[in-house]
Amino acid sequence: MDGKLSDDKLREVAAHETVRMFKLKLAQGAKPGKGGILPGEKVTEEIAKIRGLNVGQDGISPNRHAEVNSWDKLLDLSGHIRKLTGKPVRIKTVVGAASAVQDLFDNIVKRGVETAPDFITIDGGEGGKGAAPMPLIDLVGMSVRKALPLVANIRDKAGLSSRVRLIARGKLVNPADIAWALAVGTDFVTSARGFMFSLGCIQALKYNKNTCPTGITTHDPRFQKGLVVSEKYKRVARYVTDIIHKVEVIAHSVGVNEPRLLRRRNVRLMQDNGRSVPMN
Repeated sequence: MDGKLSDDKLREVAAHETVRMFKLKLAQGAKPGKGGILPGEKVTEEIAKIRGLNVGQDGISPNRHAEVNSWDKLLDLSGHIRKLTGKPVRIKTVVGAASAVQDLFDNIVKRGVETAPDFITIDGGEGGKGAAPMPLIDLVGMSVRKALPLVANIRDKAGLSSRVRLIARGKLVNPADIAWALAVGTDFVTSARGFMFSLGCIQALKYNKNTCPTGITTHDPRFQKGLVVSEKYKRVARYVTDIIHKVEVIAHSVGVNEPRLLRRRNVRLMQDNGRSVPMN
């Protein structure tokens, strides 16, 4: 209830076989530097039990971890979670400046590679949903197009490419975007928006109002009827299968056997003069 990490709850969650990893979220594309609110009308008995709330009580997520006020503290917390659970830990953030990323990796090198998080998720400032403040959606946070190459360069220069894996996200929903991210240096790509679209999301901007007309982000039984699981799962499956196939087609077309072998030399950047240059 005080917003601090509970070791007892952590052990309880880690005991589930389906829990494979823990994430320390510093920021997301929708609202870097700001916390979140789960409206009380969405807090059912099940959610209240999971989150330590009362039914109908607003769930307030702070904009920072109470235990963290420096890179050292962040690495301490990451290591604590990994030691306590025996499972990998990742950090999710939106990049604001190269200097901050450099400081993080300098601290990892100084402390020893064993103190590094296992994964770092780079979310783009262009991400976000309707429940977030528009100034943050529009103006704050570096685009994943700038952030991903920056972080990959700093990580590789620190000699940590095999220790710290990168995850990219931020409107990476089509094969070209995913192939680009793999070529730039990410180890894999995740997408919330792509899966929501495949479910039938129309971006009605009612995430926080419990009145989503497609039934995806509501707990209201009347609206939930719009999400017919027996049909929609087929669309999600087709989206995944099609994405994988088309990324493989791109990889084969540039001469590599599979997408994880894509490199910056396989990408060309168009210049203002109409000519293109290799990304590497």
